[in-house]
Amino acid sequence: MKLRFKNRQRLYLGLILLLAFITLIGFIRLPKWLYYPSNYSQLIFTDEGSLMNATLADDEQWRFYPDVPVPEKLKASIITFEDKRFYKHWGIDRIALLRAVWQNVSRMEKVSGASTITMQLVRLGRANKSRSIPEKLFEMLIAFRLEFSYSKDEILQLWAARAPFGSNVVGFEAASFRYFGRSPNDLSWAEASMLAVLPNSPALIFPGRNHELLLAKRNRLLQKLLDHEYIDTLTYQLSLDEELPESFYPMPKHLPHLAQHIEKLMGERESNRYKVSIDPKLQTKLEQIANKYQKRYARQNVRNIAILVAETHSGKVLGYVGNAGDELTPGVHVDIIQSLRSTGSLLKPFLYGAALSDGEIAPNELLPDLPVNYAGYSPKNYSNEFFGAVKASEALSRSLNVPMVRLLRRFGVDRFHRRLKEMGMKSLNKNPGHYGLSLILGGADATLFELTGMYSSMGRVLIDFPQLSGLYRVNNYKGLTFENYESNTDAYEEPPLTAGSIWYVLEAMRKLQRPVGEGHWQLFTSSRPLAWKTGTSYGFRDAWAIGLDPAYTVGVWVGNADGEPRDGLVGVQKAGPVLFDVFRILPEADGWFPKPWDDLDSIEMCTLSGKPASEYCQHIIKKEVPPHVDRVGACNYCTPVLVNYSLNERYYKQCAPTDIMDTSWFVLPAGMEWFYKRKNPMYRPLPPLSNDCNQMNDENNPIQFIYPHAGSSFVLPVDLSGEKNEIVFQAVHRYGNVPLFWYLDEKYLATTENYHEVGVMPEKGWHTLLVEDVNGNRKALRFQILEKNAQKRSILK
Repeated sequence: MKLRFKNRQRLYLGLILLLAFITLIGFIRLPKWLYYPSNYSQLIFTDEGSLMNATLADDEQWRFYPDVPVPEKLKASIITFEDKRFYKHWGIDRIALLRAVWQNVSRMEKVSGASTITMQLVRLGRANKSRSIPEKLFEMLIAFRLEFSYSKDEILQLWAARAPFGSNVVGFEAASFRYFGRSPNDLSWAEASMLAVLPNSPALIFPGRNHELLLAKRNRLLQKLLDHEYIDTLTYQLSLDEELPESFYPMPKHLPHLAQHIEKLMGERESNRYKVSIDPKLQTKLEQIANKYQKRYARQNVRNIAILVAETHSGKVLGYVGNAGDELTPGVHVDIIQSLRSTGSLLKPFLYGAALSDGEIAPNELLPDLPVNYAGYSPKNYSNEFFGAVKASEALSRSLNVPMVRLLRRFGVDRFHRRLKEMGMKSLNKNPGHYGLSLILGGADATLFELTGMYSSMGRVLIDFPQLSGLYRVNNYKGLTFENYESNTDAYEEPPLTAGSIWYVLEAMRKLQRPVGEGHWQLFTSSRPLAWKTGTSYGFRDAWAIGLDPAYTVGVWVGNADGEPRDGLVGVQKAGPVLFDVFRILPEADGWFPKPWDDLDSIEMCTLSGKPASEYCQHIIKKEVPPHVDRVGACNYCTPVLVNYSLNERYYKQCAPTDIMDTSWFVLPAGMEWFYKRKNPMYRPLPPLSNDCNQMNDENNPIQFIYPHAGSSFVLPVDLSGEKNEIVFQAVHRYGNVPLFWYLDEKYLATTENYHEVGVMPEKGWHTLLVEDVNGNRKALRFQILEKNAQKRSILK
């Protein structure tokens, strides 16, 4: 008997322990039965805490992520109104519970619910559950459990962030911006009191509805705050005089375009809350500038504009206007800053810098500027003029197309393609062959964001270089950022562009020279040093301007978001004025970029050719140039010659008389010379060879073909009617008005004087073109005609 009794005791004890264990496990897992919406409004704040942009959550609610502490004024107001013993109970207010039971039973109706803030937090997490006594008991159990998981302030914060505040406003932070247009930290006592009473009846009372009832509840709460000595009498009286808001404040929309791409730029976040480096005052000014020019240009059917401003050294974005105009403006919702657009001439500074870095050119070396054809591709300068030969730095500052295409062919498309990617041009996602030589004239697409970042990187290199004793930071060529700049101390020796080459790039960009016809660039004179570059895409679809100084880098785009072309949509005419207006509102930099002496070598340079001086150069200057310039080789344009003292006849050594002068002469190849001397009246052509000297070789041949080049392949061009047109061949003679006789496949074609140009329509296949002058000098070349029709294409600056 005793044994059975003991066994029964053990069984009961085991059941009790099992039940206790199950209860404990359930108690631990109770919070898992709470479900809160996990989609939040996207918020963009400045580093100082100003809300710049807000968008609705996916369910059309204004709901902010619950990670902001409740301010003291609002905390006191909520506790006084909702749960005055909040800091004294463990989730269940026994006094309030007993009072509620007595009131509800004695009146036979629900008078009081006795819900604490913790219990209300539970109820918010079980919104779809029916209101019943078992549910109430369950809420109390979970509330008790929550008190063991969170501090009192955390519970209050979670409740205040999830409580309904009327209409589609959820949480105190959203309510503060929606009802008062400012942060909850800046609320007055009257405003905090109004917010505190809203969650009690959010569907019945909110600003604009039941005004008197809401005012009465707020004032009663103010009285309680006075009674509990949260506020003094003066504050109480002043608070009573404050008006209630009559309607909602609009949420800030200063960065609507950035909001479209913020997750891609800064990473996806559960909170959907982002802090950016935007300067609110500058942003407002940029919006005003953008709107001013948008209205002006819209009259010319140029409807869209974008402006980007960043700190040069840190790369932090300070201003971001992705587009401008009102809701009726076509394309206004497109974020141009992140849109791929044809680069126009904006990559020319990087080619010039890369060629300098690798020792392919000298800073002021003469580059050929004369007609050229590369497998049917014939680039033209914006002015449709040729200058024969131009300094490399001048080709950049004047944005000449032909010298830059020739330089790219010399440097190599593959190498330049790789260099651009190293500098951060991520949009360059096709192989080099896809772009070809047109890469330098807008054949590739890029975003204003990455291009402005690439220009900023050049300035960053020059700022950091003196501190690193000839090395470069790993993140010198990082893109733009919206967060604080963290300088990476890791250094390396071979950057995409060296400091010395960048110095010359920016010096060329400071000259502000533009070809005739591109616009009145002279209007942009300023004492403020500024390196800037414009670009215009093929067909007048995109107008660009990017400029920088040691403090700021600014990027501007003007055009139509849908790509509609417009005559006059040229970088210097449309984007240039905007760029300079932006720089006028920015504080001026303290000086210019430091000169990178550790990356410059002192070399004697020929002032005529721009190359390292040879023994025959008479005009020499000592210049500090990038270290690898010696790879260019010595000047080959200054050559030794034998001339008479009248300087009008030239001789070979074997046929020279005794009374001659041995000197050197600056001589350009005939094709370059023919164009060059038209623009440079001080240029002296090489004197003609004396009749006493009959020897002649091709090097001294006065005849040169301008177009085509030997071995070229052509297709006959077709006009709009479908008829084939002639191919026009051009040649020059060093000594001016000398008649030239033209032959095609040994058949006479024509005789030309002064301007040597002949049009022909050869059959398919290989042909030989021969040109001869009256002295028997002749020049020949082979070319091929293909069967396929040509499509004419001109690339503009």
